[in-house]
Amino acid sequence: MVREEGNGPTVAFATLGCKVNQSEAQALRELFARHGYRTVPFEEEADVYVVHTCTVTHLSDRKCRQMIRRAVRRNPRATVVVSGCYAQVAPEEVAAIPGVKVVVGTRERHRLVELVEEAQEQGPRVCVIPWQAPAPFEELPLEAGERARAFVRVQEGCEEGCRYCIVPRARGPVRTRPPEAAKAEVERLIRAGYREIVLTGVNLGAYGRERGDLDLAGLLRELVRLPGLGRLRLSSVEPHYFTAELVRVLAGEEKICPHWHIPLQSGDAATLARMGRRYTPDDYAALLARLRQGRPEAAVTTDVIVGFPGEDEASFTRTLAFVEAMAFSRLHVFPYSPRRGTPAASFPDQVAPAVKAERSRRLRALGRRLAVAYAGRFLGRRLTVVAERAVPGKRGFLTGHSENYLEVSFPGDPALLGRLVPVRILSRAGEGLLGEQAGAAY
Repeated sequence: MVREEGNGPTVAFATLGCKVNQSEAQALRELFARHGYRTVPFEEEADVYVVHTCTVTHLSDRKCRQMIRRAVRRNPRATVVVSGCYAQVAPEEVAAIPGVKVVVGTRERHRLVELVEEAQEQGPRVCVIPWQAPAPFEELPLEAGERARAFVRVQEGCEEGCRYCIVPRARGPVRTRPPEAAKAEVERLIRAGYREIVLTGVNLGAYGRERGDLDLAGLLRELVRLPGLGRLRLSSVEPHYFTAELVRVLAGEEKICPHWHIPLQSGDAATLARMGRRYTPDDYAALLARLRQGRPEAAVTTDVIVGFPGEDEASFTRTLAFVEAMAFSRLHVFPYSPRRGTPAASFPDQVAPAVKAERSRRLRALGRRLAVAYAGRFLGRRLTVVAERAVPGKRGFLTGHSENYLEVSFPGDPALLGRLVPVRILSRAGEGLLGEQAGAAY
């Protein structure tokens, strides 16, 4: 039975990493709520702390360890739980951190409250099952929440084999959420008042591959027909999964946001080949041309890895030129981080940290210029913004993301939070925009 608000034990969450992690953490919050726990900010004292981890780089691991130790310091008597990717690939290392009571990886998360209660009564628990065989999709359904945008996880696992990546070890083989379950969850979230649904997956483009029935394009066609849907956004999709049918769906369905995150990783053909990526820069450029033909002003964001083994100045210069030519609306730049257990960690011609740092600075500077240029195209025009939160320190202002994933702030009543608001863009504010309400919210 769920206890009255304020009377139950408390739980606090810290979530690191991708949108999949955000979706899972939101579902875990609801799991604890159904068992009578009240969520409090991570900065407050709590009975249970859950650190939902990422392991994509060495820096990610370090941030996770820092967050775990922060929880232990905040309340040494608390049950500190470590879940997610870092816990999956390094369970012994995580369990050895003083104060950690529960370690659970990327399986069996539906048992988390049970494991917490066992740890409180019987001592520490480690529940990390290696990914050695196919497994069913683990349901962690969302019922409600506090965000204006709901993240719906429809795919798990990755088998791409990129030579720098630890994710297949952390997340296992490709598993697809059955379309009827995905549709049912989206319908619940629509009824709960969410105006924007974000579809997430570890390798979202692989949706349906192991089932052989409905692929990502087919799932999108079914979801956009659901009554009451405000709009639908995709998280990251790898370039080689953009089939002709998926491109048609993205061009033709107005309820799908014109914003696509398509990882590039390098603009140099030889570097892409060493990475084990399945496309060339020419393939990538042709894909963006097809997508922009259908929706010319769509935002395209991307990831780029800097300093992959063997990347010399000439190949980095080709990446700079390619990124500029593609006119991305935003870049995420990652200095290459060797991950133990991946092929690239033992490659020759490792790039010096100082060189990676200098190239990262140059690429991020280009990214800022491209972001400002893209945002400037919408001055004087109207965008539709999902009002996500009040602007800290700016009374009477709200902020959220437009359909093309520009951050827009505007004067507005808190009653608009969670709704879609037409906003006329008046000026730039760094890489973001300022505007004014230009129509009725819905």
